[in-house]
Amino acid sequence: MQYIIGIGGVTNGGKTTLTNRLIKTLPNCCVVHQDDFYKPQDQIEVGEDGFKQWDGKSSGRCRKQ
Repeated sequence: MQYIIGIGGVTNGGKTTLTNRLIKTLPNCCVVHQDDFYKPQDQIEVGEDGFKQWDGKSSGRCRKQ
């Protein structure tokens, strides 16, 4: 039997810690990080507030289909 486990939560909420424990516990586990679908940090726009705009439409690597 195969399962898909989605993990979400706030910043510093323990998502990576939980994921690492699942990797050690579950055989043949595959992890897909949402961060892998963002552009590199140096390509993320900086907003008027001085913060990188990670939630903007232009921050992702996926093209509109």
